[in-house]
Amino acid sequence: MSINWKPLLEKALVQRRELFEKALGETDCFRLFNGANEGISGLVIEQFSDVIIFQIFEQEGTVEESALKAMAEWLLEARKATSVYKKEFVKDRSHQAAGSDYYSPEPLLGKPANSEITVLENGVSYSIQPFAGYSTGLFLDQRENRKFLSQRAKGKQVLNLFAYTCGFSVACATQGASTTSVDLSKKYLDWGKRNFEKNQLDLGPHRFIAQDCFEFLKRCEKKGTEFDLIIVDPPSFSRTKEGGVFSLKKDLDRLLKVVAPLVSKGGSLFFSCNFSEWDSRFLQKKSAPVLEETEKWKWENTPAAPKDFESALNPISQWLAVKL
Repeated sequence: MSINWKPLLEKALVQRRELFEKALGETDCFRLFNGANEGISGLVIEQFSDVIIFQIFEQEGTVEESALKAMAEWLLEARKATSVYKKEFVKDRSHQAAGSDYYSPEPLLGKPANSEITVLENGVSYSIQPFAGYSTGLFLDQRENRKFLSQRAKGKQVLNLFAYTCGFSVACATQGASTTSVDLSKKYLDWGKRNFEKNQLDLGPHRFIAQDCFEFLKRCEKKGTEFDLIIVDPPSFSRTKEGGVFSLKKDLDRLLKVVAPLVSKGGSLFFSCNFSEWDSRFLQKKSAPVLEETEKWKWENTPAAPKDFESALNPISQWLAVKL
């Protein structure tokens, strides 16, 4: 589609100027553009240090290749970047269609980047892979939550479920927490270990467990293991190695029933998701009856969306509860 893109990108960057200035020296990864909500359907743009990534979603619109290259050239200069990559995602996000997505190790414009690069977020270093797949290894919309939870985690025992590359765990560990990261994928947990090492964190007080989260939680229940802070950030939908299916819509109650007993008295449970059918208020309303069946909880405020995600199409739904 033909579109007058320049004023839209200029406006988006102006709206983020204060964020960029405040983050100088502390954070170098941002969402630069939020698709239809900022004027171009199907185009999301993120920056990771010197690398900019165009994410193109076929079901929402098609931007002409010539326009993409013109945008890339303009952004290279405007954001002092060295390369722009393009990722295209098919409409059908099922397991079978995932191979139809397009990620090229060759940049759309600029110098080729390394397959793994280091970015900064609130002074913490993370490894990301610019063209490795659907995600780079760090979900930028959780930036304020990582900072918020790390401040609550000082000296605490923290459990991070569906840990992915252990972003929450690393942030908490920098503040002196002991962490347990659980994810089905050993590959992502190994990536998480590299994140720890990038921050000169001794792996001694930290555990990395490649296991189904439900199996791990049942094991903790049998042992009577408790945690001061549990972080739950599940996918909306996923498949297990055995061919089973996790569906947040179907399995939320089951998940909360096994997680809640493992929170120590006075401890906190943080839950977040990107399920498009739920907002934070609905998620809390749906979760409260399950939590309050056997225990009393106090609901507390969580951070607002980062400035660069205020216009995101699918914002995070989240809540924080403290066990009384």
